[in-house]
Amino acid sequence: MSSRFEILRPLEEDTASKLLLVRDNKRGDELRLRRFKTKKQEEIDGLQELFRQLAPLQDPHLDRIIDFGADKDGFYSIVAGPLPGKTLSEVLEGGPLTEKEFEAVATQLLDVLSVLHEEAIVHGSIRPDYVRISGKSAADWNITLHGFGQGFAGRNDSKEEQIRSYRCTAPEQWQDGTTRRRTDVYSLGCVLYEALTARPPFDARVLKELRGKHLGHDLAPLQKLASHVPPWMCSWVMYLMAVDPEQRPRKAAAARDLFQRREAPALSEPSAARAESAPPAAPTATPAPVATHPQTNLIQPQMSAPVMLPNPQLGARNATSSTIPINPGPHVAPSKPAKRPSSVVTPAPRKTPAPPPAKSLVPAAKNLKPMIIAGASVLLLLVTFMITRCGKESAPAKTPPAQKKR
Repeated sequence: MSSRFEILRPLEEDTASKLLLVRDNKRGDELRLRRFKTKKQEEIDGLQELFRQLAPLQDPHLDRIIDFGADKDGFYSIVAGPLPGKTLSEVLEGGPLTEKEFEAVATQLLDVLSVLHEEAIVHGSIRPDYVRISGKSAADWNITLHGFGQGFAGRNDSKEEQIRSYRCTAPEQWQDGTTRRRTDVYSLGCVLYEALTARPPFDARVLKELRGKHLGHDLAPLQKLASHVPPWMCSWVMYLMAVDPEQRPRKAAAARDLFQRREAPALSEPSAARAESAPPAAPTATPAPVATHPQTNLIQPQMSAPVMLPNPQLGARNATSSTIPINPGPHVAPSKPAKRPSSVVTPAPRKTPAPPPAKSLVPAAKNLKPMIIAGASVLLLLVTFMITRCGKESAPAKTPPAQKKR
């Protein structure tokens, strides 16, 4: 890092990085420096590419990047100003958002994600802790999105922090680590569900249970928990959270268009069966026109490949905090999917006790052995008895002595 920046004090720390307040000695401004806890060249190259893509973006809902790069201590990024406002998680400690507050948060998050997705940048680990709100009321709220490069970092390695960090992870990330624009759409849906209820859509005690709930869409109907907002709004959030990626909006701009029109296309099975009950909709066999809603075409769905960076550098895969792992551990997904049918994006999986083996027929056969022996013995005795009896009957009978003739 250049001697131009002087470190003043630490601000916060998680398992992936450390945030510091620094002073720009050239201009006298106070800035934020995030030091990522990695010295692996492949990960540093990935972060370099991610921030190279982010740096040119001038958006009011993103941090303005002043500088970034690698030095003897690893990778760092420097952004403008102090931390803005509060996190969405902190705001929700006072209760669910009102309809106007929700609309402000949803609209601005959709706007910034649309900018990212058009630039082929995927966040990959959106959650309420990475959404910050500044302003006194919903009318003047400014929403900013953070967490780029931090992945699924937590304040520590406890089970509670792991559940908190992974609570908005998409089903495809749990299965094989796939991360694309539809993944961001799902995570956004989880964030907005929590915004309307002040509780995560999926809760669990361990990561294995959390994974099962995401894959099984095991959550409470949103409309029952958020009756203070219009039904279409709840249905729209649930539409973003479809288990099948091809049943979600293909990117943030498509989700924003539906939100502006107050529309929520009906989910096809099995997603609809697991989601909250909604008014009857047109059969899924007659999908909406592809030109309008390609994500709802169930006959010939438009498959969306993982979003790749243009001309990625060596070591850079996707511009996403979940596919560029930082200090692999409980806070990030693996850079490559595990070679097994259902890999879990989890920290060092614990050895779970093997399920009890199915009942074998061997014990039953052992129990039958004495019975077979006893039966054979009885049969042998019976045969012997019959042979003996038949032998006696076939032997010539002794004729009584002839009576003497008188």
